[in-house]
Amino acid sequence: MFLFIVLGSLDSRAAVDNDSPLVPYEIKFADVTFQLTDVTRYLVQTELKNIQADKISLRQQLDKFNLFLPVVEPVLKEKVVPDDFKFLMIYNKYQSSIETSTFLENGIYWCLDREKADNVDLIVNDQLDERKHLIAATKGAAICFKRNQVLYRNWASTLFSHIADKKILTLLEVNKKWAENPYILLDSPAYSAILQFLAYKIAIEREFPTYKPIEQKIVYEYPYSKGKTLNKIALDLKVEPETLFEYNKWLNSVKVPDSDCNVLVIVPANRYSEVRTFAELSRKIGLPAKDLGFPILKREDKLSKTKSKGGVFYLINDLEGLQADMCDIPVTMAYKAGISVERFAEYNDIKENDLLKIGQVYYIQSKTNKASVPFHVVRDGETLWDISQMYGVKLSSLLNFNRFETVQRLQRGRVVWLQTTRPKNKPIEYIEMPDEMTEVEEMMVAGQNKNLEKEFILDDAVQTVEVKSSIKDVDLSSLPLSQEKSKEQQSQIMNKNDLASTKQELPKEIDLSILPLTKEIGKGNQQSKVTSKNEMPKEIEPLTKDIRKGNTNGVNLSKSIDRKQVTEGIVAQDEGQTVTWNKQNSTKNKPYSVEVADREENKTFLKHTVKKGETLFRISVNYNVAVSELWVWNNLTSTIVYEGTVLKVKR
Repeated sequence: MFLFIVLGSLDSRAAVDNDSPLVPYEIKFADVTFQLTDVTRYLVQTELKNIQADKISLRQQLDKFNLFLPVVEPVLKEKVVPDDFKFLMIYNKYQSSIETSTFLENGIYWCLDREKADNVDLIVNDQLDERKHLIAATKGAAICFKRNQVLYRNWASTLFSHIADKKILTLLEVNKKWAENPYILLDSPAYSAILQFLAYKIAIEREFPTYKPIEQKIVYEYPYSKGKTLNKIALDLKVEPETLFEYNKWLNSVKVPDSDCNVLVIVPANRYSEVRTFAELSRKIGLPAKDLGFPILKREDKLSKTKSKGGVFYLINDLEGLQADMCDIPVTMAYKAGISVERFAEYNDIKENDLLKIGQVYYIQSKTNKASVPFHVVRDGETLWDISQMYGVKLSSLLNFNRFETVQRLQRGRVVWLQTTRPKNKPIEYIEMPDEMTEVEEMMVAGQNKNLEKEFILDDAVQTVEVKSSIKDVDLSSLPLSQEKSKEQQSQIMNKNDLASTKQELPKEIDLSILPLTKEIGKGNQQSKVTSKNEMPKEIEPLTKDIRKGNTNGVNLSKSIDRKQVTEGIVAQDEGQTVTWNKQNSTKNKPYSVEVADREENKTFLKHTVKKGETLFRISVNYNVAVSELWVWNNLTSTIVYEGTVLKVKR
């Protein structure tokens, strides 16, 4: 009798061990309860044991689950997706038929195959694969879940459709049986995709409460990764390149392309502030950004004394602002400003846990409903939030003005409305602009060549233009000064606004091949021959003397030529040749005088002098013309216009 009892107790313990940990007959998922039979419960139990038996793999799954959870949960919450779907983020099994299940490609999150990625507009090409980018894939998966919920009217069907082929759902009549049903019976191995996922969910749920990472880490989205390589980023942030490559398998190209995806950096918690500092220092600050005049900043020391809790205060667009220092977060900024963190987040259209940009001035009072200027043209990398902060306009106002339902990525050159709502019948406008970095480089070159540009400024008697010729070492010290030859060779007289175009047109009009090569220009008994620029002796002055009114008596003329007919003297130098004309009597040899040309131009064009802060776009709006037309009328090569520049605008 005793032996029977002992053997019976051993058998019962063995039965418990075989089923340990026990899988319940009912398993909750979202708002649905899955009910198991003995057969399906056994299948879940077997799968669970296999997962728990592989300790190394389970540990790796827990490491990633713990690392990614702070990134994933806010997205699911924002999209109103049940929290139980978070167990799918690194799950990679897929039921391709009733009998077989397969593993998806390594590195793909949320079981997103190519078809699902296309349906939610995730990019998959030779440069990047957004299915392998944690943040992009999470947002795409959330959209996919919401759509399938509308289609199947059941979160269980939504789950099944995501991890199994649609043919299986059709064969098992899932939509008909499960729609709006809170209790779902899993009575067949045909539901293997659901059974395997439930086993995985139970394994993670049971192990996670007691899990402790060896080192706590944080996912940091590096915002300045465009155009850089992973090795360069690793060097800038002082992190291991291997870690970057492991968590950025979405990148298929050498350099990070221009997209919504930023490089994800896995940072130890104790190095987070340090890496953020390195990130700010790695920004492209070698060349200055184009100054649009906004935001308008003014240091305000009175606020610093009034608040008396530290911080550097500014008036930003006539509103009170506070500059973010290293290690500042919304809580510390609110404390310095003497306001609640909720108000600080509201004033700046951010969340209380958002990261702040070091050195940026944040508002500590409410922004306005509209800007002081009507429009803004989007530059590279700008977001609607950036524009909101730049002009001190509430983000909600910008959304309404531009008919946006949500904050979205902006294309460079798009015209953003800042004061009024864009009419429904008015299409979205884009302004074609050269690359900004090219413009900045042109500005720098223009500054370096400022002295050179002075050669093209006209005075009352002399006009100087640049002539580019393939003829070298040619003595152009005199032109035929007869009236007949002058008619053939005299170039068009320039005005100050047409210098740029004349520089290009003039060489076409002067035929240098017919000029005599023996004449000399002198004054008194002093004569100088023109030589190549590279061969000019140091003691000889550059031969760019101007023949002015009152000095024409010093010019040697042919006996047959009256001095009053002298119209021009030309001095040329090798490739850097400059031609100098005397304006006197030049109108006699032109088919149209300057005065006639000016009168004709004034009938067609208005003159606009650029004021401080004005842009081409703003001028085009004021005169109701296109930017491209301003380019053509004024022979412009850049979108940058300087204060004082005179522009022609067609009447």
